[in-house]
Amino acid sequence: MSQNTQPSPIRVAIVDDDAIVRETLSAILSHERDIEIVATATNGAEAVDLVHERMVDVVLMDVQMPVLDGVKATSRILAAGGNTRVLLLTTFDDDTFLDGGIAAGASGFLLKTTPAGEIAAAIRTVHAGGKVLSPGPTSRVLERYVRGQRPRTGSDSGLDLSARELEVLRLLRKGYSNRKIAREMNVAETTVKTHVSSLMRKMGAGSRLEVVAEASERGIGV
Repeated sequence: MSQNTQPSPIRVAIVDDDAIVRETLSAILSHERDIEIVATATNGAEAVDLVHERMVDVVLMDVQMPVLDGVKATSRILAAGGNTRVLLLTTFDDDTFLDGGIAAGASGFLLKTTPAGEIAAAIRTVHAGGKVLSPGPTSRVLERYVRGQRPRTGSDSGLDLSARELEVLRLLRKGYSNRKIAREMNVAETTVKTHVSSLMRKMGAGSRLEVVAEASERGIGV
């Protein structure tokens, strides 16, 4: 008996506060045999909740949305772990969004004027582990690197983090437990807990996950 070797379709979630955009993208992508739309959402907070519930492979995410914007949602989705990729889609060709998306860990950044076929191709690329940028943003990123300017990935300005706290933050972003951080830094686990508590207080976070999300958004601890 022959076995079906056809790969599973790429499970995609579309997140946009504009119903017309959601419906249009869903209709366009539904014609792609290797892509399946498994969920839609109207804001970043909904996206964070549904990604793991629906086993989403790629999130096609608007940048500017109410409740939680696309960049912050990207940080939280990726901080939670898993293999989900995020492809940011926006009408604004603005480096603020571009650099914020890169800092948050997005795998791609496309303008909404991107042709449908290229959006589908971008989904396949990021699902395979690649990176995608629209031509305009790509040229500016490359130009900045040629000039020696790194993307504006944020800073720890105003947080007053110590060298030890920055080291703990770096390891938290790698997904290390307190015990593993203690071994890595050759300190007591209680010391690590103290640093984590301090990070939560300084960053206004209610959990380790929120610390990592905030650090990803600011581009610190890398």
